[in-house]
Amino acid sequence: MTTAPMNPQFNGSHSASERRRNPLANAVRNVGIVLDTAARVLFLGRDGVKM
Repeated sequence: MTTAPMNPQFNGSHSASERRRNPLANAVRNVGIVLDTAARVLFLGRDGVKM
C-alpha cells in the first residue's frame, strides 16, 4: 500500500494567495451574480431561487 495521495492535483491547483482576483474583476463578477439572480426571480418567480 502506498502513502501517496489518491487524487493528486496537477494543473489548476494554486495556493489561496494565488487565487485572488483583481478587485475590479471581483466587482464585475458580483454584479453579474446579482443580475443573474434578479433575472431568475423575474422570469421564474420566487420558486426559481433556492435559498
